[in-house]
Amino acid sequence: MSATLFRVKGYGARWAKTALSICLIGIGFAIAMLCYHRAHIADLEQYKYGDPKDWLPGFKVQQLASLQMEGLFVFGYFLVLSGFAWIHRCWAASSFGRRMAHYAFAAVIIMAAADLVKDYFLQQILGAKPGSASFSAFSTVVSAAAVIKWCAALLAFSAIAAVAGLSGRGAIALFRRYMLPRIRSDMREKAAKGSLDYASWWNDIWAVPELPVIQDSVSEHVAANESSWFKAYNVPGAFDVVEDRKGEPAQAICLSGGGVRSACVAMGATQVFSEAKPINPKQPDPPSPAAPRRLIDTVDYIISVSGGGYTAGARLLATQPKPADKAPERPLLSERFEQGSAEFDHFRRGSSYIAGSAAELVNALAVVLKNLIASLGMLFIVPAILGWAFGYLLAVPYFSFATFVPVTAEAANQINHNTKCSGALPALADHHASWWAVGCFVILAVASTMLAIGVEWLSANSRSEDARVWLLKVARGSAVFAVLVLVAVAGLPALMWLCSMVSPNPASAGKILSGVVGLNYVAAIVTMVMKKRDVLPLKDAATPSWWKRLLPPAVLQLILVLATFALLALAWLAVLGSFAVDIFQRAAPYTCRGAIPILPGFGWLAELVLLGGAVLFLSFADVTSLSLHPFYRLRLARTFAVRRVKAPSRGWQAQRYPATEWTSLPDYGRAPHNGPKFIFATAATLSGAASPAPGLDAVSYVLSADHIGGPDLGWLKTQQLFDVAPPRIKRDLTVEASVAVSGAAFASAMGRMDKGYQKLLAVSGARLGTWLPNPKLVGNLVSAQKGDRVDPEDENRPWPTSLPTIRGAGYFYRELFGFNYDDARLVQLTDGGHYENLGLVEALRRRCRLVFCIDAGGDAPPLLSTLSDAMRLAEYELGVTIELNDHGPYSVNNIAPGSGRPFPEGHALAQLNGRLTKGTVTFGKIKYPLAAGLTEPQSPRGVLIFAKAVLWEGCPEWLLTYAAQSDVFPHDPTSDQWFNEAQFAAYTSLGTIMGKHAVECAKALERSGVI
Repeated sequence: MSATLFRVKGYGARWAKTALSICLIGIGFAIAMLCYHRAHIADLEQYKYGDPKDWLPGFKVQQLASLQMEGLFVFGYFLVLSGFAWIHRCWAASSFGRRMAHYAFAAVIIMAAADLVKDYFLQQILGAKPGSASFSAFSTVVSAAAVIKWCAALLAFSAIAAVAGLSGRGAIALFRRYMLPRIRSDMREKAAKGSLDYASWWNDIWAVPELPVIQDSVSEHVAANESSWFKAYNVPGAFDVVEDRKGEPAQAICLSGGGVRSACVAMGATQVFSEAKPINPKQPDPPSPAAPRRLIDTVDYIISVSGGGYTAGARLLATQPKPADKAPERPLLSERFEQGSAEFDHFRRGSSYIAGSAAELVNALAVVLKNLIASLGMLFIVPAILGWAFGYLLAVPYFSFATFVPVTAEAANQINHNTKCSGALPALADHHASWWAVGCFVILAVASTMLAIGVEWLSANSRSEDARVWLLKVARGSAVFAVLVLVAVAGLPALMWLCSMVSPNPASAGKILSGVVGLNYVAAIVTMVMKKRDVLPLKDAATPSWWKRLLPPAVLQLILVLATFALLALAWLAVLGSFAVDIFQRAAPYTCRGAIPILPGFGWLAELVLLGGAVLFLSFADVTSLSLHPFYRLRLARTFAVRRVKAPSRGWQAQRYPATEWTSLPDYGRAPHNGPKFIFATAATLSGAASPAPGLDAVSYVLSADHIGGPDLGWLKTQQLFDVAPPRIKRDLTVEASVAVSGAAFASAMGRMDKGYQKLLAVSGARLGTWLPNPKLVGNLVSAQKGDRVDPEDENRPWPTSLPTIRGAGYFYRELFGFNYDDARLVQLTDGGHYENLGLVEALRRRCRLVFCIDAGGDAPPLLSTLSDAMRLAEYELGVTIELNDHGPYSVNNIAPGSGRPFPEGHALAQLNGRLTKGTVTFGKIKYPLAAGLTEPQSPRGVLIFAKAVLWEGCPEWLLTYAAQSDVFPHDPTSDQWFNEAQFAAYTSLGTIMGKHAVECAKALERSGVI
């Protein structure tokens, strides 16, 4: 490690402690090496675990001097291990790491104390009468102390591995911050210009919070009563947009989530917005375009979620010139994707973008299978390695402390037959004294708890409370060590015995894994297909069948998930036990006279090479690269990432973006001619102390050309982050990746959409989403360097100053177990609908006062649940209230199914009467709180124009006929990403109708003075 690895206030003191620890390690190592041979006792394991009557005479004569010398050896290794544990504690950045360092240090103390107790009672046995009660008690204590020592050693040695990991991270940080800028020409150029300081990159990419400006007359009220709302308006650049409007409302178009269904609706609506005249347009940057600007060109924001992002990304990329163009054309947004255009026809032909043919479907299923195998590899490599290590250790005489023989009698006889040892093997004996090792910690845990209760009963002051808390910590720690010893002496041997009885060969575990792969493959496909299949036709919504009432789809999914996880747990244990039994049976015959077993031949070298390869796979496999995210991104790009080019003969054609063209977010994420800012909404999953309200489980995190992040975690400058990010992270800072992340509907964490099956997606590899830098970590680095942290503990934390180059197996397990802490280096990003599916909250957060919201969500009719969720979230997180209109032609009641003019009885379309609506649009009045900072000339009031995908009574005849043939239209499930021609035409046409009604509503409100 280096002083530049972690940069915090007072890091000099930490380095002083580290230097002292290194000195202790050196001194302890020298003492241990000097004393090792003199302290070594031959056949010591027989003395610890065997019958003293068999070894006492020889021990008295030969080993007493060595036993007395072992005290110095214990002191030596105590200094070494405690030095590593202290270094780990000094440099551990996470709370989990610091906790593990505490446990490692406690394990070192327990290990040394148990070793000294063992040596003391070995000496006491010399003066005891063989066969007496004290003689038997002393031998039991010796055995129990030896068990405690070696079980504690398993945890104590973890500090060495932790320090090695921290050192590796430090080396990577040094290389990326100091060496890489000298090697790469582009980085060297930026460093020379002073545009980016790679040595302290966090200062360059951190965006200072931009909060609303509050008038002095109400600042005290806002600080006291609206502080959480006030912080939620932290959006860099939003104030400038409001100011540029000079009193006119900031405007936004919100495109909801809903997969390709939403993309089609959004495309139809934005085609109308591309023809409509602007409302209070802002001025374009010179030179002004020749074509007149339309509504879509003059709004301030286009905010998209999930499927709405497909269309937003397509329109944005269609305006970008080719990198090689010397005089690039920069068309307006309104000049692309017109009806009949080449790019719109390309969208229509690729609406079944996941797989448009049988061959592409096979390819998609093959990708799922590949990811499944890779994910299960990450999952099952761990028990294979642990099983190999624990099985080997239990065969080693030092660790021969199992309470019973970990293999069947038949297997034990085979081991005795294969060995050339003259005496009994310690690994094949029952060591009942090991139960006392477990009992010691259980007794300590119970005693500490009882003392804490006594302290609570006797006194109630700060000192007694500190004592009570300390005693409870001792109790918890004792319980942890009790479990550790219990697993080592009984749990693992029992598992090995069961596997030995069934089949001792790891090949049996391979057969189980084959079944697991097959079941998980089917379960993953079923889970993806079943997602949001709970949308019922309106006629069935109120009266589900008896079997659906008994076992609704959610229950069936939960049963499937529980069954799959139960099988995974059994398979995990089977792999662990099978590998442990196999190596135990092969190593135990070679443990004569306490020797470390070395297997004959070179087969064990091959095993070590395979285990090393497995460790490398866990270290260097990128969890995002082994998910469906790259495949999803590429498939979306094939349909939506196109630009208009001249055809070889005449006219125009749509040309796909080449796979080699990186659509970097800072460059490709900007609309031409001062067009709207494109915001791709995602959701960042958080757990632990920083988790949001129960049931929400995610916070806002958006991706744009200027900034990424959100008010809860903070903001980063996109261009500067792109410059310093490692390549794997940089791949996800593109427009194409932003569209894919915003649409990561099925993932291992799904925010408000969690239904219990998302962890199955983590295991199967059939998951979307990615991991991107956590702005809060960058903010902590900036604040810690300045010394202005609010929490003094954060001031002294050694924050890591490098971003991960690989999102390795650790991130897989974080997804699996839901470890998403707000102080981590990366955060997990998934579908924006997992936070809020309309994008409405993001528009309100930017203080827009004219919002067009196109909702193509899959609400089960007749409820407006998606809008209700957004309104509730806006009220509680921003203090914004929305009052929907309930009268006139744009009443909210007019978009309810059944409100439309019915067909007469006997009409061919009469079956649609319960689904018809009188309109598709309503509007609401927005009221901002004082915390929003909207003061003169700005008004705290605005207008929401809300268009809902419903079956309007005035739809064309062909569209009504299509609806009569489809019970679920216009609410096809989001899982259906294979739209055919009819679905594409129906939803795009419906979007056109919604867009026209929204524009007409805006004109009516403009005439009446509401806008």
